[in-house]
Amino acid sequence: MSISIAKSRQQLSALIAAAQQQPQVITNRNTPVAVLVSADYFARSEAAVKPVADSFYSQVLQLRETFPPQDDTGFAGPSPAARQTAWQRANAFIDPA
Repeated sequence: MSISIAKSRQQLSALIAAAQQQPQVITNRNTPVAVLVSADYFARSEAAVKPVADSFYSQVLQLRETFPPQDDTGFAGPSPAARQTAWQRANAFIDPA
């Protein structure tokens, strides 16, 4: 069912009762802007989405353990201090060429 914002203000009690049966779409100038659902429907939706996010995060952690990063650049080689000085450029304002 679809109902406008103005009518939803006038018939809030009836709209909440209808949302217990099925989701209710609230529109603004015939454009859907919100959906009113029952608390049970919302809880089931939240529970269905959460395990996916948790499993993705655990997969990322497992990949990081399997393939640990070598350093911040990914290059194997000299010490970080030597690498930093090798990549530094002269400052054009302080050290003119």
